[in-house]
Amino acid sequence: MKLLLAPLVWLLVADIACSDPVRFSAMGCGPYRGPDEDALKHHIAQENREAEKSAFIVHLGDINSGALAKSGKLKEDRYAAVAEWLTDGSKIPTYIVPGDNEWNDRPDPDVGWGFWSKHLMRLNEKFETPWETERQETRPENFAFVHGGVLFIGLNVVGGRVHDPLEWATRFRQDNDWVEAQYAKHRSAVRAAVVMVQANVVGQGKPKVAVNLLFKPFTSRFAEISAAFGKPVLFIHADGHNWTKDRPWKEAPQVVRVQVDLIQAQFPPVQVTVRE
Repeated sequence: MKLLLAPLVWLLVADIACSDPVRFSAMGCGPYRGPDEDALKHHIAQENREAEKSAFIVHLGDINSGALAKSGKLKEDRYAAVAEWLTDGSKIPTYIVPGDNEWNDRPDPDVGWGFWSKHLMRLNEKFETPWETERQETRPENFAFVHGGVLFIGLNVVGGRVHDPLEWATRFRQDNDWVEAQYAKHRSAVRAAVVMVQANVVGQGKPKVAVNLLFKPFTSRFAEISAAFGKPVLFIHADGHNWTKDRPWKEAPQVVRVQVDLIQAQFPPVQVTVRE
């Protein structure tokens, strides 16, 4: 992959073959503070002014700070406000995957999940798209669609505290079931895949051993089924708050991992172009 700096957006040109260029934008954690809220609104407006617009935008989870999540002061109006900031006046279809700061890091995760489901889960349904978005029956926050010969998959893979060990184990299994099913369903029709999650499952920038152990039930199988898929995969996530690009899975060397920056004025969304 090459990383180019465009005037107003980071442009990531992926070395993934595709008959026609496919562009999408991805943003990381936030907004955490008042200035970041203003930056988010500005970035959305700028995305809509771009001459070469993205086909869609994805927010990679964590719509508020961890401190606010743990304080017990996170209210429903935050979820509603972020949904409005991401969609108000925008003509670009927008998706979001769950983050720990609005869910499992709260003292009342079930309440947070209810707010997230109500205001953010089906954010894309506020827009018309030339593709059909499919959702996993057992875990509807997981979605998938095909656009321009590329398979896009959104998953509930969060960082933060393990609020329920059984739920985490079950969710990791269901996440990989969804990935495997989508790979199998679309393998003959697509040239590449993009997997979008919140958590840094590799551990760079955090205690790596602890992170690897926490996410190993997910990453081991994900690497196995991605290797079997046999086509280029971009695994893009937030969580670590700094730019990272590498190939962390030796057993699946065709998987490129990208970690995006958090939402601030100096960090506009990453615009990814998948092209020949």
